[in-house]
Amino acid sequence: MNVQYPIAGLRGARAVSLVRSGRETGGLPSRDARVPVCRTRDFQMAAVVPARADAVAGARRQLAGLLQSAGLSECADAVTLVAQELMVNAMVYGCGNRPEGRFSMRATHGRGRVRVEVEDPSTEQPHARPAATDEEGGRGLHLVDALVTRWGTSRSAPGRAGKTVWFELDLLAGEVTS
Repeated sequence: MNVQYPIAGLRGARAVSLVRSGRETGGLPSRDARVPVCRTRDFQMAAVVPARADAVAGARRQLAGLLQSAGLSECADAVTLVAQELMVNAMVYGCGNRPEGRFSMRATHGRGRVRVEVEDPSTEQPHARPAATDEEGGRGLHLVDALVTRWGTSRSAPGRAGKTVWFELDLLAGEVTS
């Protein structure tokens, strides 16, 4: 299913097209429509992030800069927003909001797909819950589900406690030239 959603950023609002479930379906812009084309480069990034709000903000800025320099500015806002949600969840739930806690974040781009993984020491699986209208929290995983192509969890590597929460974002073929 092709999904378009507005992204508000410093340069104003714009629409970004994504391919859900790896299949292009009807509703794609015509050839005459002005579709942004990214000149992209593949990349890999890995960081160990202290479980502190300032460190999460720094990791988000680092990821945003990498996406911009790789030519993926059209999806940078969505990727960094979802990555921040997973990092905050790792800080609060995975590390128990202990400043001495640490989690890791990895991001890759290749073959028209951006993948971000956040690994924390907790084995507790994330779960979406309904949020009351007056609650501040409880909407993050719904946001993740709405903005990415697919997401999930996996156990950490053998011999390590914890889990990895990941997401992937498939980019339209016209937006990827790598």
